[in-house]
This record gives sequence, structure tokens and C-alpha cells, in this order.
Amino acid sequence: MRSKGFHLSLALIASVGLITLTGCGGGDGDSARFSQTVDATKNTVTQIALTEDNITVHVQGTHQFKVNGLNAEGKIIADLTSKASWELSDKKLGTIKNGLFEGKNTKGDTGEVKLLVSYAGITDETMVTLTDANLKSVAVSHDSANASVDVCKNTSFKATSTFDDGKSYEFPLTWKITGSTPVNIASFPDVNSSTLSTKKNGVINVTATGLDNDKKEISSPEFQFTIAANLASVDLTPSESFELRQGQKKTIKVTGTYRDTSTADITKNASLTSSNTSALTVNSTTGEITAADGSAEGTDVTLTADCDGITKTLVVKVTKPDIQKIEIISSANTNATESLSISVGSKINPRIKVTYPTTTNLDPEVYKGTNSEWTFTNLPTGIDANNLAATVNANGEVTVEVKDSLTLTTSTIITLNTRLFDKNNKTIIGTDGSELKDSIQLTISP
Repeated sequence: MRSKGFHLSLALIASVGLITLTGCGGGDGDSARFSQTVDATKNTVTQIALTEDNITVHVQGTHQFKVNGLNAEGKIIADLTSKASWELSDKKLGTIKNGLFEGKNTKGDTGEVKLLVSYAGITDETMVTLTDANLKSVAVSHDSANASVDVCKNTSFKATSTFDDGKSYEFPLTWKITGSTPVNIASFPDVNSSTLSTKKNGVINVTATGLDNDKKEISSPEFQFTIAANLASVDLTPSESFELRQGQKKTIKVTGTYRDTSTADITKNASLTSSNTSALTVNSTTGEITAADGSAEGTDVTLTADCDGITKTLVVKVTKPDIQKIEIISSANTNATESLSISVGSKINPRIKVTYPTTTNLDPEVYKGTNSEWTFTNLPTGIDANNLAATVNANGEVTVEVKDSLTLTTSTIITLNTRLFDKNNKTIIGTDGSELKDSIQLTISP
């Protein structure tokens, strides 16, 4: 039995009255009613109608109801299932949200419950009958004509659950692969859902199982299903190599192209792996990669996507985060210093301490890049570039040397400078806007 929806003008009057109460403590229902009324006016909805009437649902099952919005001429103009408000006359018998009715099977209660749906003050209703009929059989089927799907795609099966009253109802089932050639070529990520995820081609057998009223398992006959080897190529997005700084994340999309030239997003089906998991980690379910541990020069990591043996690779360079500032330090500790000392004919190994922005949550550390330049300035008379040397090796280690050719009778002070430069030999700008460079006094003793 259904009530007939009334005209929108009445709904508007009702809504105005309801909204008037909002100022006196109206809740979410009031705001939803107002939003629905505005939406109905915009879409010229004057009636609503459930698409089904007097439905029977199993006490352990579910049923998706749908409600449409109609204009004054009775023409369907909108699906309002997710916008409407849904209610049951007896909440002990079930729940409903966005039109999805779920029976409460704790006691196996049966009977009738009234379902009321409203939108902008317009209503429709129907009766839902709950049954506890006993499960007798389950049969699995698939929409495809030849019971197959292209490899690396997802697909869903159908199950018909038949009960001792001779009828079929939606009923909770568990899904399982009972045989596979070769093994491990597909899976049900959620065993309570009929959605199958495929990774390799081959043949599988599928069963669906439910419990009858005595908790006895009732399983379907095995349903043979083919996963067809129709994948032609795999591509990655982004398609070109890129740089990722430590702490940054990026989502990789895997696209499969099939023999019929069609394409599909197969990110969740493909295997996405990193050649260096210390530097770059991968969430193979979402395709999200995270730069875990970079280096100053950049660590090249090969990202490989594989589905059914067809692969595509991409190189990701994992670097340290942008640097905020640098300071010259001694080889003995990591504290900044204003001066260092060296004697004629000896060597020292100053280092660069880099500080990252606080947002990175990274501690300061010794710089290990090779793109640092060291120079001497403020040289007094008698000391020139021939007496001094500063080198950076392949590991980023710095050596400052005062050669034996220098003759001193007393200590003298010069300036030791360093900077970090980019591929164009330009001084890098730190995150605070200043150049990444530093200078200290270097005292040379005889």
C-alpha cells in the first residue's frame, strides 16, 4: 500500500513551518528537509515514487530500495535514493540507510514493517514483509555469455539463493575459489562480496556458501570460470621518470591495454614493486608510493608494474627534502662553529650540517652530496691558492689542506667558504629564501 505524494507547494509550506522551529532547537533533520526543499524547487520535483511495492526480505538479508522524483506530468526526472530520508515503523525489525534495508537477524523476528520515504515533505510508503524461510540451495552465475573475464580486471558473480517456500531472496553468502589452474591467479578480497580480483590468466572454480536456519552450510555447485589472457600492454601514469623528495607521496596509476584496444584501470590488480624498499615504499592496493629515505644526490629506484607477466618500469629519483639552511661544522661534532684550526702541512675534514624545515620532522644531519664548493678568501700577503687545497670526493667528504710549501712565522686567519650548487652551477636557495652557503674563520698555524 502506498500513499500518494502531495504537491510541492504543500511541501514548501510544511518546510517553512518546520524551519521556523529550527531556531528553537531543530536538528539535522530540519537542515536536511530545507536542503531537500531547495533541491526539489530547483529540479521541479512535485512527486516521489518508490520503484517497488510490498517487498519480502529475508530476516538475514538485505534489499536496496530506490525512489524517483517526478514532475507535475509524472515524468521521472531524478533518482532521489541517496537524497531522500528513510524511516521504518519498527526499528527492532531492521535498519535502512540510503534505501538499503537490512534485516536484524539476532532473534529471527518476522512480520511486517512500514517503510516511509520522504523528500522535501513529499512522502511515499510501502510494506516490507520479513521471512525466516530456510535456505535450501545456492546457484552461481555470471553475466558474460562464455563465463569469462579479461585478465587483470575485476568482475562480479550472481547468486540465486532458493528457500523452502520456493522463493529467492537476497541472502548473506561467502565466496571462495575451490580450484585454480594455475594457482593463485585470482581472489575474493572480501569473502562476503561476489567481486573477484584477477591477476593471472587461467581457469578457476567458484562456490558461494550460506548457512541455513540450523547453521548448516549450503554450498553451490562449482562454477567454472575462465580468466582470459587478453592483456596486450601495461602503462604507468606518470609515464616519465620523476623526482620525489623524502616524505612526499604520489599515486601511480596502472593502465592495461587489451587486444581489442580497450583500456582499463588495473592499479588494484597489478603488482607494483620497488627495487629499493628502504628508499621507496609502495601501497600496492592504492598505487600510492612514499619516498622513505632519500639522498642528497638522489637515489634511483625502479618501480615495476606487473600483471599476468606483462610489465612496465619507471625510475623514481628519491632525494632529501628541500634544505632550509647549511652550516660548516668540524669533523668532531655536529655543532655549528665560528672557526676551525689547521697547521701547515696538515689536513682537516670540515663538514656541512643541513637543517630541514620543521614541517619535515627531520633532524639536522651531515650533508653527503657532492655538489658543494669550497673556497678561500681574505688571504693575507704571502698566502695564495697554490698553498691551499679543498676537495670533495665521490662520497661527499671534504678535505682542506695547507701545503708544506707555505712558510709562516706566526698564525694567520683566512676565511673558509662553502655553498651548495645546482646543475647550472647556481647557488641553491633554501626554503627560507636565502642562499645555501656559509663562511667561517680558518686559523693557520706554523
